[in-house]
Amino acid sequence: MARSTTFKYTVTVVNPGSGNKYYLDGILIPYVTLFPGCTYEFNQDDGTNSGHPLRFATQADAAGSSEYTTGVTTSGTPGSATAFTKIEVTSSTPFVLYFYCTQHSGMGGLINVPNNIQAAGSGDMGIFMGGQTPSASNVIDYVNISTAANATDFGDLVAATEGNSAYCDGISAYLACGSPGVPTDELESFNISTKGNAALGTDLTTAKQGRGNAQSSVRGLVAGGAPGPVNTIDFFTFKTNSAGGDFGDLTYSAFGIAGCSSPTRGLFMGGSYSNVIDYVTIASNGNAIDFGDYQQGVEWGSGLSSNTRGVFAGGQGNNPYPFYNDIGYVTISSTGNTTDFGNLQVARAAMGGVSNNTKGVFAGGGTPIINTIDVITITSTANATDFGDLTTARQRIGATGNGIGGLQ
Repeated sequence: MARSTTFKYTVTVVNPGSGNKYYLDGILIPYVTLFPGCTYEFNQDDGTNSGHPLRFATQADAAGSSEYTTGVTTSGTPGSATAFTKIEVTSSTPFVLYFYCTQHSGMGGLINVPNNIQAAGSGDMGIFMGGQTPSASNVIDYVNISTAANATDFGDLVAATEGNSAYCDGISAYLACGSPGVPTDELESFNISTKGNAALGTDLTTAKQGRGNAQSSVRGLVAGGAPGPVNTIDFFTFKTNSAGGDFGDLTYSAFGIAGCSSPTRGLFMGGSYSNVIDYVTIASNGNAIDFGDYQQGVEWGSGLSSNTRGVFAGGQGNNPYPFYNDIGYVTISSTGNTTDFGNLQVARAAMGGVSNNTKGVFAGGGTPIINTIDVITITSTANATDFGDLTTARQRIGATGNGIGGLQ
């Protein structure tokens, strides 16, 4: 599904101790995912780029291949104002490219373009992992968000787990596991183009459940969680499937947090019966900043997003512990309180939320634990309608997809 969208990377050249490397938005990134229908501008006006023209090829450092130029535009001299290399990605762009320096080897990295994989290329896949049935579940199922239907079995997690946080880089899905009884630090992943089971990756830095999730196309954030609750935010890098470490802190401590993302900004809402919404710039480590407030204080609310709009729904309130059917939305690039969007079909908490940038689905939830999937059109305020059912009724689900805000 083509999207006329341009994204920009700020390129700098830094020597981390092993020779000069390209840093994208301040991060050493050995792997980037670019999506068909999008244009990506690699801005080289920073002075450190002088003498380091960034280009593309089908082999690392263009070894054994020529420069890839289809859909590529260059402007200016690296290190001077208005210098950039821009690529328009289409369904014909090679699945694997490399960004490299024409003058020096070893500076660049890998580009994946998931162009002709239905799951990875259409941006339409919604994946639901684990959850509570009420016992912990290892189920992975999925839907195509543009077409209302029941979910289909995909495979199994390594371990049954609930209270999970989920992510996707367009090629692989990642699950920061919650609790199979005791909170865990495990990170699981699997390729979304082929049905199958997950595998274990490197452990995260902390063992928690009920963490909020946000992501860009290259890194995932896990925020808050229990036991505690805590206010810490950690990050990990998708390609290496490994923990990166401390990112910063939320303005509050909570678990059962809802999260959503644009390609550059992550939002965390509620948890521990709070109505607080915080935001971070995903590429830049640092403490979260107050964004605004949700309609009411909730625990186990759910979130999803398009490029520009974040949507939060449901959740459970404090004593006498009511369940809510409210849906609220915000404009991610600004700050402010949520605006009423509509209502869920059934008041509930702990759903899995995911979108394809146009439609969003909220799946499962409790209590009682159900298998219902609701659908909304993100740009149109209205009550949610029926989409279909999960393969297994459950709550506290990890949900992600290849069309979520961080991947648009």
